[in-house]
Amino acid sequence: AVVSTQSTGEANSDLSSALRGLYFVGAEEVVIRDDKVAVVIHIPFPQQKIYHKIQGRLVRELEKKLSGKHVIFLAKRRILSKPTRHSRNLSKQKRPRSRTLTAVHESILDDLVYPAEICGKRKRVKLDGSQQIKVHLEKSAQINTETKLDTFMAVYKKLTGKDVVFEYVD
Repeated sequence: AVVSTQSTGEANSDLSSALRGLYFVGAEEVVIRDDKVAVVIHIPFPQQKIYHKIQGRLVRELEKKLSGKHVIFLAKRRILSKPTRHSRNLSKQKRPRSRTLTAVHESILDDLVYPAEICGKRKRVKLDGSQQIKVHLEKSAQINTETKLDTFMAVYKKLTGKDVVFEYVD
């Protein structure tokens, strides 16, 4: 879903000048409930800091254009498989920590809740073996993110297959 942010007004001209040279890699729709859909936009990892500067304004504009769908920006990251004795490692280099499954899933979680910051995480293992991650967000971001918590949970479950619950702490 390619969306144009071109329209009249000073705020949009400022936004369109900030968007010049930026692009996204892909977009997908994630169904949250029967009546709610979120749009996940994948951006190149090197451009993530530039997107963070304008993300608040850009999300508001896109949510207006997309008639109330939640918009989430995630950096496109690559997971490299764990090297084994029999796997062929053509590069002969050690796998970087940022390419491990755990690191990529933690980074997705950080991108998902941006501009809120994660204060802490707890992993709860139930008796049947299922795991649930409790993520503690800072209380100051509650105004901006409270309506999107179910969106965050559904998108994270779709991308990683892990259950997550969000809470606010003082």
